[in-house]
Amino acid sequence: MSRESDCREDVRLLKKYADELERSVDNVQSLCGTDTWKGPKSERFRKEWSGHRKQIKDAVANARAEIDKALKRVEREEEDKKKTGTGN
Repeated sequence: MSRESDCREDVRLLKKYADELERSVDNVQSLCGTDTWKGPKSERFRKEWSGHRKQIKDAVANARAEIDKALKRVEREEEDKKKTGTGN
């Protein structure tokens, strides 16, 4: 496998894990509603969860952007190698 192929596989897996994390966050969000859980502890959790949810979503979005940047960098480096005729 080439470095670019390895990177593409890593990117595929990272995006899959990011999707799974986002689905999990959305599932928690739907399960912690007032219809599901009532009382002072539930209110405290929802308040705290709101901040955590935003942090997780922001982190996933930032990770996705960095993943795309890394793949583009590897693609450029591999293309430059082909142009200059340098090996692996």
